[in-house]
Formats: sequence, structure tokens, C-alpha cells
Amino acid sequence: MPPRTISEAFPHTKRWWPSWDHRTQFNCLQTCVSSAKLLEKIRVTLTNSSHPSPPRVQKLVLEECRKWNLACVGLNKVAPLEPDEMEFLLGFPKDHTRGISRTERYRSLENSFQDDTVAYHLSVLKDMYPQDMNVLSLFSGIGGAEVALHRLGIRMKTVILVEKSEVNRTILRSWWDQTQTGTLIEINHVQTLTSERIEAYIRRIGGFDLVIGGSPCNNLCWEQPSPQKWFGGRALFIVLSVC
Repeated sequence: MPPRTISEAFPHTKRWWPSWDHRTQFNCLQTCVSSAKLLEKIRVTLTNSSHPSPPRVQKLVLEECRKWNLACVGLNKVAPLEPDEMEFLLGFPKDHTRGISRTERYRSLENSFQDDTVAYHLSVLKDMYPQDMNVLSLFSGIGGAEVALHRLGIRMKTVILVEKSEVNRTILRSWWDQTQTGTLIEINHVQTLTSERIEAYIRRIGGFDLVIGGSPCNNLCWEQPSPQKWFGGRALFIVLSVC
């Protein structure tokens, strides 16, 4: 079972967690982290206050801790989640996003779903596909769906990966090469997924057993504010017909 509370996920924080901080879970993950200046301000404020800290100080500190997902890691010391800790909370393999910049790791993880939850929803497929399956994966991110299927013991014969971010595709390709024996076909933008192209893949691999997708990345939304422009008319029609 995945950890359900902060203390279960990071038991070493219990020693430093103040009694007036009643948080048991973090807020949604973010691509940006708190500044060193803010962390120092909180440390100085707690150090200079009485014990326990007065309500005014508690309110100030808790507001910042909730906003930035800060954990208590030492005496009067708070810190943001590290990429490795975010990977762990999201249910990805250790070092799944390692090898890219810290900023890119935060960005890639922030746009991901919690993988234990994804695996739970996909678990019904385990008995339906005891051999293998073909997957069309739209807006794949760092491979949450693929990792979940692998954890369930479902072999992926072919995955058509549609993901704009080169960083995310690199992360997923690295994981795939280490864990899978099937074929991974990469497409770098959903706009190139025309009806003719999907029909060609269907003839080539025999059809898709699963069509799954994450939410479009922020960059795509900014560039293409209209959903019709994300897919193009023909591509949207064929994706819906495959579903």
C-alpha cells in the first residue's frame, strides 16, 4: 500500500513536526519551489518566537508551508520536496526522472498523475489481457500509464507514444529500454496524428486494445487554445472512433 500521510511517507519528519501543524497531506504538486529567502525567514521567525509559537506566528508559517508544500526537516527548519521525494509520492520508480535538470524534473513530475491511482483504475485489464496489448498513449508525459501497466504485469506489445515534450519522451524511452521488450513508437505532436497515420498503425499492429491519455501540457494549451486545433478535424474523429 502506498503511504497515505506525510508521516507515513517521511517518518523522519515526525521528530521535528510541531504539534500545531496538523497537516497530514500535501497540496497539489507544483513546478516552482519556495525561495531560500523564504525558508530562512521562517527559520528566523520560529527561532525568535516563544515555544510553542504564538498563534500569529503559527498562522504565518502554516500559510507558507501549505502554499509551498514545505516539510519540517529540522529544528525550526522547513524545506520543499525534492524531486526524488515527489517521484516517491507519485508512485514512480526511483530515479525515474533523474538525468535531467532539477527544474525539468519538477516540471515533468508536476504534470503527472499519481501512479498508484492510475494502476488501480487499470487493474481491471489484467485478466482481460493475459498475453499482451497494443496501446495508443496520448499526452503521455513521463509514462504514468505505461509504468502502471508494467506494475500490473501487463505486457505492452506496442505503444504509440504521443508526447510533445522531448524531455518527457527521453524519460519514458529510458524507462522503456530498461524494462520492456515491446515496441515503442514516438510521435512528437498530436497534430501529426492524422486519420491516415492511425489507420496505417492499425493495419500494421492489428488495432489498439487501449487508448489512454493524460491532460495536455501547459505549453500546448498556450500555443493552441482551441481543442480543435490540438487534434485537427480528422485526427479528433479517428481518435474518438478508435475509443
